[in-house]
Amino acid sequence: MDTLSRHWAILNMIPRKGFRTSSIDILERLRTEYDIEVDLRTVQRDLRILESQFPLDCMESRPSSWKWSEDAPVLTLPIMDPLAALTFRLVQDSMKRMLPRAAVSSLEGYFRAADDRLKKLPDSNLSHWPDKVRVVSRSLTLEAPEVDENVLDSLYEALQHEICFEVEYRTRSGKGKIYVASPLGLVFVDNIIYLVATLNDHDDPVQLLVHRMKSIKLLPDKPVIVPEGFKLQSYIDKGEFGYPLGGMIKLKVLCDKKAVPYLYETKLAPDQKLIEQAGEKVLLEATMRDDVQLRWWLKGFGEQVEVKEPISLRQEFVEMSKAMSSVYNI
Repeated sequence: MDTLSRHWAILNMIPRKGFRTSSIDILERLRTEYDIEVDLRTVQRDLRILESQFPLDCMESRPSSWKWSEDAPVLTLPIMDPLAALTFRLVQDSMKRMLPRAAVSSLEGYFRAADDRLKKLPDSNLSHWPDKVRVVSRSLTLEAPEVDENVLDSLYEALQHEICFEVEYRTRSGKGKIYVASPLGLVFVDNIIYLVATLNDHDDPVQLLVHRMKSIKLLPDKPVIVPEGFKLQSYIDKGEFGYPLGGMIKLKVLCDKKAVPYLYETKLAPDQKLIEQAGEKVLLEATMRDDVQLRWWLKGFGEQVEVKEPISLRQEFVEMSKAMSSVYNI
């Protein structure tokens, strides 16, 4: 059973498309992911045994590298569990672009098996579940910018293996720049992909738009150095993707009651208050982050909201209203 478990683990490690895996990589993953301690010679012998039984493609090198042959059938249990089939279907529909292309390619067989499994369960509620759930954004939907697939593949590889890369990047002005990037994470904002990274020898994380990357050269001998205390979620929670303009502010906004009915059920902030006013008005009070996103939200209401405090923000909207009046010759 130990040998069978080891062979099954090795088969699951071998990629289906894209980058190969080496016998040394497999040895390390057996130890770290499966708590299986063997020597390199055992792994090499296992691979040769498996090669005789499964459509594996070996590139003779030092060390040897492996992947599945083209169009090799997916390796799975004879019958996929219905819940597992549903999970693969939802991953295919909603999370596919968050995975490296090599990983997606290796999952294609599972996606097909999942579809077949659900089609054979026409009377099961699970088979119809994907038709009953959707994710909808209330923001204006923008078309996804074109991203070079080779760039994306290299970016995923650098992120997975925690290595730096040299990137040719196009700035907003169209000027080309060369950076040495130390990737820290990817953030998907609607249809736009951002790379959070440190550049050159700087420690402060910045954001790069992936669709502006023209080429990537991996630097395998230069490992990623993560800034002390950095966590991707903490970086997001600080409001970095809301384009911060300052710290926290005490927001007071007089709103038409009909404009913000959802705020009675979902809060902008934990300390939010809605104070009823005369004339079908409501005063919104909340501690908010001072950022561009807050201004976008307020601007969307037009004349239905009046910023009361802070005074500096109110003055911004006064000046903006004057500027808009001049644009429309009012």
